[in-house]
Formats: sequence, C-alpha cells, structure tokens
Amino acid sequence: MSIAFHVDSGSNPYYFASLIEYEDGDGDVSAVDLKQALDSSTWLSMQQSWGAIWKLNPGSPLQAPFSIRLTSAVSGNTVVANNVIPAGWQPGQTYRSVVNF
Repeated sequence: MSIAFHVDSGSNPYYFASLIEYEDGDGDVSAVDLKQALDSSTWLSMQQSWGAIWKLNPGSPLQAPFSIRLTSAVSGNTVVANNVIPAGWQPGQTYRSVVNF
C-alpha cells in the first residue's frame, strides 16, 4: 500500500499538519520533513503533534506543492513523496503518494 497524507482540518497557509497513514510500512516514523515548491533544496523539519500527526508552523506562508520526506524509526530508511500535497490543497482532504517503505 502507498502512504497517504490526511491534511488536518486546522491547516492553513501559515500552519500545516498531516496524519500520516500507511498499511505496509516498517514501523513508526521517526522524522518528517517538508519541502516547499519555491525552495528545491531546503527541508523543514516537522514536529510530532500526537500519534501519527506531524505539524509545521514556520511563521510565514507556505507555498505548495509540498514534498514530504519520511524516516522510519525501525530501519532508518527514508522515502520522499514528491509533490504529494498539491497547490490548492484543502484541509480535511487525503492525498495518496506512490511511495512506501
């Protein structure tokens, strides 16, 4: 199964939070990073909010589409879901990637 990102209902241009859903992963996620469309080299570290929800509050507007990088707590493997959150994303929506651990 692929990894899905359910955008938290409180997300807005200044705050982004997502529930990370995957069925065939290799355990817990130890790190999540977000990359904006305008900056192709900088990854912003997200903070674990609770459970599988990770958040980012950068203090300035975020520019989608977003790529999300996940690091497995079990294997240390990293996967990148490129442009998984599209421009025009909506709170409450789920976006599926084509990657999995």
